[in-house]
Amino acid sequence: MCSRLFIFSFSLLGVFVSCSSPAQGAAEEKGTDTLYLTAVQQAGAGVEVLPLRRDSVWETVRLVGRTVVLAHSQGQVHSRAEGTVERILVREGAYVRAGQVLFLLYSGMALDLQRQYTEAYQRYLTAKRRLMQQESLAVAQLTSAAELSQARMEVRQLEAQLRTLTTQLQLLGLTPDTTGALSLLPIRAPLEGYITGVFTTIGEYVRPEKTLAQIVNLSDLHADLYLSERELSWLRPGMQVQLRLPALPELPLPPTQVEYVSQVRDTAGTTLVAHVKVPPVQQPLFAETPIEGLTRRYRGKFFQVPAQAVVYHGRQAYIFLRVSEGAFYPLPVQVTFQDTLALLESPALREGLPVVAQGASFLAAQLWQLSE
Repeated sequence: MCSRLFIFSFSLLGVFVSCSSPAQGAAEEKGTDTLYLTAVQQAGAGVEVLPLRRDSVWETVRLVGRTVVLAHSQGQVHSRAEGTVERILVREGAYVRAGQVLFLLYSGMALDLQRQYTEAYQRYLTAKRRLMQQESLAVAQLTSAAELSQARMEVRQLEAQLRTLTTQLQLLGLTPDTTGALSLLPIRAPLEGYITGVFTTIGEYVRPEKTLAQIVNLSDLHADLYLSERELSWLRPGMQVQLRLPALPELPLPPTQVEYVSQVRDTAGTTLVAHVKVPPVQQPLFAETPIEGLTRRYRGKFFQVPAQAVVYHGRQAYIFLRVSEGAFYPLPVQVTFQDTLALLESPALREGLPVVAQGASFLAAQLWQLSE
């Protein structure tokens, strides 16, 4: 007689174990035992049977990285002419607009250009009046054509000189003044953003190569999420990413996407990164802030059961199938766990198989531990 009778310490109910399944030949082919339970035993063990389903599996992948400010969002403030710093109109941490005056310099070059412009403008006015007189005399035939041509040439030369001086003054950040007033040289912000450093003092003589201040525009913040070769095999531009700041978990960030995947070099060496744009938020965020990105990876279609449906005998993973009412047998499978799900692989699996989703550990204990 193949079946054996076990007496449980907590119950007088019997569990009959057979060497073959009366409902299917699969159990016999796999060399497994079939376990029989009464309805009372199933209810006491909380056995729940669900049909096996094969569905798409998405894996949530967490990437870590840091925020970065791109080159077009950073600026250094320089003077376009040498001079002495007369006034500093900004401090570190201040928010400035593009074109805002940050420093005033006493520059001999700028003052000389302003004087040249004033003198050239006065000569131009004089030449213009002379030309008008020559044109009036020419109408009355009281002047020669040569004198009229010379007056016109003088006006054109002075106009060209004024255009040149105007361009030079505008390049320095000065507006041409025809009244003769001389101004200190203003140094303006090249872009909008926060002043992250001021590197000069009042009275310092500076040259054009001297950095006076540094500006960072945080309205166009990006992030580099570090990758390994494993993520590089499936991560593509355009994939959706949900960003999160570990230091500010309560700050919501709208979803973004991967702009490009690249290799970057920094002080830590060469690394693979997924570059994403950080959506704008009301709170200012700065560079080098730790950041996380969550994205989803499609892994394919798998047979799925709850993780508690998988049991082990030695190193082999099993699930229990119900072959008939009250009869269960273990099926060996290959399993991969993802969160609370177990992804199964076996040639014997097919959709609709009645799988024990809850209570499998009780069945395994009765089949293997008590029998041993």
